[in-house]
Amino acid sequence: MKLSHSLFILVCLGSLLLIGAVDTAESVSPADEIAPQTPSTDAFSQSSVDAPRTSSDQQATDTHTGADSNSQVVRPSTIGPPPAQNTTAALKLLRVNEVWSAFDTRGENVTVAVLDSGVATDAHRSLNLADGGWQDFVGNRSAPMDNRNHGTITSGVLIGNETPDGTRFGVAPDATLIHGKVINGDGNARTTNVLQGVEWAIDHPQQPDVLLINVGHSQVYYERYIEAIERARAAGIYVVAPAGNEGVDGIATPGNIYSTLSVGATNASGAVEDYSVGNVVSTRAQWGETPIYEYDWPESYVVPTVVAPATTVSTAADGGFGRTSGTSFAAPHAAGVVALMQAASERQLKPGEIDRALLETAHYPGETPPDTRYGYGIVDAYDAVAAVADRPPYFEITKLKHDGPTEHRLGRNDPVTFSARVQNVGNVSDTQLVTISVDGERVGSRRLTLDGSETTTIRGERGIACSAPRTSSITVSTANATLSIPVDVCRN
Repeated sequence: MKLSHSLFILVCLGSLLLIGAVDTAESVSPADEIAPQTPSTDAFSQSSVDAPRTSSDQQATDTHTGADSNSQVVRPSTIGPPPAQNTTAALKLLRVNEVWSAFDTRGENVTVAVLDSGVATDAHRSLNLADGGWQDFVGNRSAPMDNRNHGTITSGVLIGNETPDGTRFGVAPDATLIHGKVINGDGNARTTNVLQGVEWAIDHPQQPDVLLINVGHSQVYYERYIEAIERARAAGIYVVAPAGNEGVDGIATPGNIYSTLSVGATNASGAVEDYSVGNVVSTRAQWGETPIYEYDWPESYVVPTVVAPATTVSTAADGGFGRTSGTSFAAPHAAGVVALMQAASERQLKPGEIDRALLETAHYPGETPPDTRYGYGIVDAYDAVAAVADRPPYFEITKLKHDGPTEHRLGRNDPVTFSARVQNVGNVSDTQLVTISVDGERVGSRRLTLDGSETTTIRGERGIACSAPRTSSITVSTANATLSIPVDVCRN
């Protein structure tokens, strides 16, 4: 979403989680069964926080196509190692392996906070936590653990390294992880625990960049999460949640909250899974008018926001590996991409900026997004990272026009009105002097300050003397670019 405004110059020249309204334990679906060990196992099943078991590993046609993005992106040459070839199909669908090489980042100096069932750090060396990066809101245990397996799988999708056969599966393996346990061994959670987890992430000394609330309560709208998630975003933390596994017309909190990135599920080929939630939420009807006026929510919006692959290989709490399904494993893929986006930028990205980059670069297979299956489309890690990766300011003159020619009236200074569109095609704010010249003579200037990708239009009027028919010229220059156009004056 590009901002634009006009400057007028008169040149006188020539003048969730499982959420409940009460603080009680809440169950979500029958206990899941995780099948560990080998990647060939076809049923790393959904956790109970993911809703009923669904066959999500069906073969599907490749739908990784979409409309071209209008966002400004860069296409850097490879500056790191060549793209990793031995990666999961999920990472290839997201183009994560291309990000690693083109932008030379795997998530370093970025912190991701996860609220889930815990993490078995003793089972996998790659699942390291930051100092002070563990909090058990369920049993107050001091050492990291996972008696549900769900959180270990999630953590592996985010920062895992590779399987014994060398297949890479973690999106941002160099990111820093902190983990709050909010789901017990039965797949139940207390609302208070989850909200405490959000506050813990906001106040954590690691200052997380991304918060994944990897839980969901089906067919409900819990308002208590709105304020907590909005507070996280106000603190500069980008919030991600699974859309839910209730299929078309289903809904789940917190994936139904507008200010979260609600992530639906595809298979490894990019086809949306039947179980993935899709719905249109009426803000006023479901949440009341407060979010509209207090947080600038729209009157209605679509869930999911985007989709990402849920079928992949990840770490299991017993030390093995297995396959996954469920929107709870699509969500960490998207959260990992956000970590890569932040890692590629030397400045702190704002949540709104991340929103725009993800939505404008997602691959949508239809004509006009969003819809209730793909949302705005399949996350494209490469283009999303390119949209926010640091690019120096560059003021380009993208359009210059005038209302000439003038008529042949000797001795008259007939006015010529002109306008120039100037865009900062970098993504770093800058201030530059823009000059205007007629026939090589400087006749005006204006100092412009433009944010990254911002566009403005300058307008002016110049009286050009008529002594004989001739071709004059108007030139606009920035520190980076110059553009001239001819003007016929005194035309017979």
